[in-house]
Amino acid sequence: MNPPALRERLSATPRLACEALVRAINHSDLEGALEHFAPGACLIGPDGSFAQGTVAIRASLAELIASGARIEIELFGVLVAEEHALAHERWTIFYDGRSSRSPQRTHPTLVLRLLGGEWKLTIAAPWGTSASPPLEAVWP
Repeated sequence: MNPPALRERLSATPRLACEALVRAINHSDLEGALEHFAPGACLIGPDGSFAQGTVAIRASLAELIASGARIEIELFGVLVAEEHALAHERWTIFYDGRSSRSPQRTHPTLVLRLLGGEWKLTIAAPWGTSASPPLEAVWP
């Protein structure tokens, strides 16, 4: 777990929060990665499944880390509206130990919220997400 002063610097902007999440995953730091999610956040898996809340997100992140995933990010921009942010990125996900699997390039959807002076992920769809049908909301 990061000390409070370091955590504040890591989450001072939406971009730094996204980079810190990827760094934690790349260093197999499950608890460090989990710190970047807001209470009640939702993590959408590559198959479209939802992991909502700390327990479910911890399990999904543990599976991702156990797969040997290493992530490189390219940030295109961040749209900020007061305490909400939408990050536009490209992730390249490499899987260690699986030479037959080529790197996966994704366009994640990441929604963040400023909570207590730190940017936290509220909705994370690292593998992207398909649009919901017109006039319908998608709820986990």
